[in-house]
Amino acid sequence: MKLKIQIAIAFLLAFALSLGVVSAAASFVVTSFSCSQADVVINSLFSCSATIQNSGDASGTLNTATLYSDSENWLESSNYPQSYGQSVSPGNSITISFSGLRAVKSGNNGFSKIMLDSVTDNYVVDNNKKVNIIDVAVTLDNSASSAVMGGEWTATSEVTAGGEVDVSLTFTSNSGGCSIGSQTNPKTLAGMTDGSKQSRTWTITQGSSGNCRYTISAVATGVGGTASETDSATSTITCTDCPVESTTTSSSSGGGGGGGGGGGGSKTYIIGELSGGNIVEFSNGEKISFNISLNTHTVTLKNHTNTSAMIEIKSEAQTFTLNVGEEIQVDLNSDNVKDILVKLKEINATSGKVTLVITRLAGADKYAEETEKERKENNGSSKDASPVSPETQKVIYIVIGILVVIMVISFIIYLVARKNRKAKWGER
Repeated sequence: MKLKIQIAIAFLLAFALSLGVVSAAASFVVTSFSCSQADVVINSLFSCSATIQNSGDASGTLNTATLYSDSENWLESSNYPQSYGQSVSPGNSITISFSGLRAVKSGNNGFSKIMLDSVTDNYVVDNNKKVNIIDVAVTLDNSASSAVMGGEWTATSEVTAGGEVDVSLTFTSNSGGCSIGSQTNPKTLAGMTDGSKQSRTWTITQGSSGNCRYTISAVATGVGGTASETDSATSTITCTDCPVESTTTSSSSGGGGGGGGGGGGSKTYIIGELSGGNIVEFSNGEKISFNISLNTHTVTLKNHTNTSAMIEIKSEAQTFTLNVGEEIQVDLNSDNVKDILVKLKEINATSGKVTLVITRLAGADKYAEETEKERKENNGSSKDASPVSPETQKVIYIVIGILVVIMVISFIIYLVARKNRKAKWGER
């Protein structure tokens, strides 16, 4: 009997141990989650990482972790899988990085879940993990389109925020000598939320050196202070009584994007119709000439240091100072669309040469289309126009009518006279 009891106890112990072995398994859970930046500029890449722990009582392999956007679908892709494929011991943690994320919508956006193989983990939802995707857009409205020297008008800029941002608005006079006096500059718009709008107004005084061309730049910084985005708008107010700038003709040489030689002076390097990127090397006082459709524009090197250069872009004069490696996008015809990109590639301290890269942008195609359309409309008007005025045409028609009547009467007189001559000859 005692032996039977011992055998039963041993059997029960073995059965219990077998149950323990069978029930032992790996169990993966997310224990933390963070992204590379608290604020991210729209359309830029970023990454996030998750710490995943094996909370089970046996080793196991995590094959794939997949991060999902929330229902706003603010990410470029709906999900981002990341393979792992290694065994993780009980109690140990691993870090999975989800890279190549790109936001296509602004706002304070979140995630819906992380799939650990086929198991759903809601850590990102339960802990309200979000990323502030920022953007900014600025528009301009002027109270006048022209002004006399010393005249005043107001310029109002409206800012639309993407995400949660603070915005700094800065007025810059590009040409014409216009100014805002002692007004606050830059102006601050704090605590803007996604989709909100605010506006600020400057009183601008017209200068005395030509049309006032100015720019309002908006720099938006996320509330986390880790990212910023810039937008700008440029406008021109015509000076109605400013002195007309005198012009001189410059000698021309060079061609299609080639580099220039010689020292400073009045040499002009002719690119012709601007297409793609053009690299030109020139000196102080020299110019680069290029066309967009039938319109000619020039870039003049005003002066330079070993690290920066001041250039003037015409037909409508705009002046910019660029550092080496810096680039700007320029609107040539005040339609708020950028036509060209100008980059200061390098400055040769020994030769005094400055190298620019001038690239045609999509806005230039719109500019060319509008110019071509205007040219065709003008040509059509010329073809349709009558070379003779209606009054002159009327006189011509009357003269022709009189001549026709005279010819008919003369013919009738001729016929009658001929008939009379025949009758006389018959009597003889």
